[in-house]
Amino acid sequence: MQYGRRNGKTGFLGVPTPAKASGAGYSFAAVLPVILSVAFLAAVTAFGLTDDGYEKKDWFLYCSYCLPQIAFLAVAAWFLFYTKTPVKTVVTKQKCAPKYFLIAVLLQFGLVCLSELNSLFLKCLENFGYEDAGITLPSMDGFGFVGVLLVVAVLPAVMEEVMFRGVLLSGMRSWKTWEAALVCGALFSLYHQNPAQTLYQFCCGAAFAWVAIRSGSILPTVLSHFLNNAAILILTKCGVESYPTPVYIAVNVLSAICLIGVAVYLILTAKRGGTPETQSEERAVERKRFWQCALVGVVVCVISWISVLVSGL
Repeated sequence: MQYGRRNGKTGFLGVPTPAKASGAGYSFAAVLPVILSVAFLAAVTAFGLTDDGYEKKDWFLYCSYCLPQIAFLAVAAWFLFYTKTPVKTVVTKQKCAPKYFLIAVLLQFGLVCLSELNSLFLKCLENFGYEDAGITLPSMDGFGFVGVLLVVAVLPAVMEEVMFRGVLLSGMRSWKTWEAALVCGALFSLYHQNPAQTLYQFCCGAAFAWVAIRSGSILPTVLSHFLNNAAILILTKCGVESYPTPVYIAVNVLSAICLIGVAVYLILTAKRGGTPETQSEERAVERKRFWQCALVGVVVCVISWISVLVSGL
């Protein structure tokens, strides 16, 4: 991929580099939904649609779920223009071997066993008086389920993977795999600003990044992301809230086996090789550029995360 001047111009961020572009992309992705939400609420108020309970009506919920996806689309479009990157390069940098789709499915099932870890984290927060507000979904009666599946499972699976495992990871190509995966997972979790899901989203984000790096494509992680969200919706639609103890134990044991198996496979098949000193120095420079451009987004997300936590106390 070639990053450089466009017709002699460098843009407000200077000469394009992978780190600058992806770091700035994260900041834009954090700020733009706030701007869109304010504009949306202003429009709703201007048109006199703020009757009692309007925030729980389907039209309002559908719009609320779509706003972040619109922001991701805008950020991705800016990233492609700013870096002159072909769309195909963001989606898949090399031919993705079919085995990674199987790995993605097994990984997603493996992550199920981590829900207990997240439950423990939530109980810890509850000891301090925190109460999870949960999420409100549009009606899933009849064909409503198709609409909810689209805005909660399909669109986020595509757009969030384009943003976090496409745009964001593009600025971490010189980083070590474990560094990129952990940072991507942390920023993914922080972006969602949901204290109750912090640990689980971090694990999902890091795992998805790991698979995307190894496969050279976001397509397997789009599949994982979709399966994760779709499974939650299906269980909610069916009214499943708990399992008999034997089933619960069996599912978690099988899930843990899948998670360990996938992790071992990805580790053992990782490419080996040292990093020249010059590349090490350049990696440090690129890391600094990334964090400088991502700082605004990190601050916005941290403030929002703390606000949600405080409001739940």
